[in-house]
Amino acid sequence: MLPLAADRLEARADTVNTRESTAPRWRLVAGPEVAAPRSSVIPTQTAVLQRQVAGTAQADATLPADAQVAAAPIRPAYLIRPSLGGGLPTGFVGGWGDYFLSASAGTAGNLRPDIDASFNMGFALGDPEKLVGVDVFLGVGSFKNLNANGAFGASVGRLLVNTPNLQLGVAGGVIDAYSYGTEANPQPINGYGAITAALPQRRGPTNPPRLVQLTLGGGGSSFAAIESNFQLSSSAMFGAAGVELLDNLGFSVGVSGRSTNLMLSWIPFRTVPIFVNLTAADVGSITPWGTVGVLTVGWGDSLRNGFVTK
Repeated sequence: MLPLAADRLEARADTVNTRESTAPRWRLVAGPEVAAPRSSVIPTQTAVLQRQVAGTAQADATLPADAQVAAAPIRPAYLIRPSLGGGLPTGFVGGWGDYFLSASAGTAGNLRPDIDASFNMGFALGDPEKLVGVDVFLGVGSFKNLNANGAFGASVGRLLVNTPNLQLGVAGGVIDAYSYGTEANPQPINGYGAITAALPQRRGPTNPPRLVQLTLGGGGSSFAAIESNFQLSSSAMFGAAGVELLDNLGFSVGVSGRSTNLMLSWIPFRTVPIFVNLTAADVGSITPWGTVGVLTVGWGDSLRNGFVTK
């Protein structure tokens, strides 16, 4: 089984928050990230549905320069944005109809002899803009031994600020609210709280803004430092910073009491809500598991758009 949170969590992190912002100029990467049981790292983050932008007008040499810019063809926006959570929980949650499915594969590391995989799924209820949103998720921790490690969890959050220049969200959750499996010594139930700010970086009238995202939070033992004999403290702080390098490529760093994660998040298609995340978990190799690579591929969409987004 995968001993990381980056496998199960990263998958959760790639959920799509499909809430339409009241500011049509940008859409936030959103979604809470939760930690998996017996994990050496912690979750990630999400993407948001974007309104399609289309245009067919061609530039005309007789038009003023500013009019030519406005008339230039605009390529469709990507339906979702890359994750910027650094493998950690964020202050964003989804709303009615949002859902995700994902699978993660992790390298062997120090304590696991070979590659294994995990599966994750979840859905959202409520409205984080009007009242609160609730995310419910399930993680199956091992492909090779499906009954060894699994857990259900939930997060509740609210979008406090939703303007063209700032989105600010707060969320809290219970990690592994209910766990099952044959593995001994399950991790204790513990929660987290986080606040996340996303700021758009303007790039001109025909280019969608790229986001910078910052997260600060704290939680239980899933975020705490762990010794070689697996002794750990009861709580710890965590933080993350991420930036969109391209419209469909994001880079983020997540730091907790347990480890440091580096993550690249890629959206390969403009009109299909598929995300691909590559995470280097515990890059300093300070946990018993050591540095581990995790590849996550998933689908995040909203039932309000139908089963296949167009």
